[in-house]
Amino acid sequence: MSAEEVKQFWRGYCQRRKVSVELVKKGEAEIDKDPEFWADQTMDQLLALVQQ
Repeated sequence: MSAEEVKQFWRGYCQRRKVSVELVKKGEAEIDKDPEFWADQTMDQLLALVQQ
C-alpha cells in the first residue's frame, strides 16, 4: 500500500469516529514516517481477529 492509500483509510476511520482534524493530521504525519508499518499493523490486527 502506498502512504496515500494508508492515509485514505486513516481519514475514513477517523471520520466515522468523529476524530478531530488535529489528531488526523498527527496520524498522517506518523503514517508518512513509515507507511508500510501502519499498513501492516492494520493487517496484523485483522489477521489476529480472524484467527481466533
